[in-house]
Amino acid sequence: MIKYKIRDLDLNVDVILKPRNRKIYIRVKENNVINITTPIRLDSYKIEKYLNNSYSFIKKTIERMNKKEEIIISNKLHLFGQEYEIKEIIDEDNSYVICDGEFIIIHKKESEDSAKLVHNYYKECLSHFINRYLEEAKSALRINKIVNVGYKNVKTYFGICKPKENRIGFSTKLCKYEPVLIKSVIYHELAHFYFLNHQAGFYKLLENVFPNYKYYQHKLRMIKYDDKY
Repeated sequence: MIKYKIRDLDLNVDVILKPRNRKIYIRVKENNVINITTPIRLDSYKIEKYLNNSYSFIKKTIERMNKKEEIIISNKLHLFGQEYEIKEIIDEDNSYVICDGEFIIIHKKESEDSAKLVHNYYKECLSHFINRYLEEAKSALRINKIVNVGYKNVKTYFGICKPKENRIGFSTKLCKYEPVLIKSVIYHELAHFYFLNHQAGFYKLLENVFPNYKYYQHKLRMIKYDDKY
């Protein structure tokens, strides 16, 4: 472990070499300990430069870690099938951070909007995922028209399709599930452009374009997350 002075911070830096990693990762631990995991060897100059570039993140994280008495609740949530410990912190900001298996929610004392922050994050993550795979699914189903996508914080459905409006919608809670299950819902809703109801032809089409579709749908409906949000 090597000591570095970065502006007003005295840091104890441990550099961990992991050749299989593709990127350099930084983690802030207690007592100003910084773990840098890197696929390549870094000389002292490069380490110092990397720490300087990450100064704002390190500074804020250390400040928040030193406010342990302001952690007001602990629970769990899921994102793309991965479980995270929730920590809610009272601070000046309304934001969130994922770090070392924790989903940290920062919100103001006078605010009770942590649920809104989390569901906004769900929507953001899910929309990125849907945008990534929608065209692939449309191509598999030979749908050439523009399909509009909406998102809503609901518990009554995973997805919904309105073919006459060229529109599909998704529940933001869908982003809790592993990626293959989310993809099965994308294909499900697009298949309604051919079949309005869940008849035999509907499932035959899905099995053709999304092998093992029924297995994934069964798995999706069997998983019940008991998350705080």
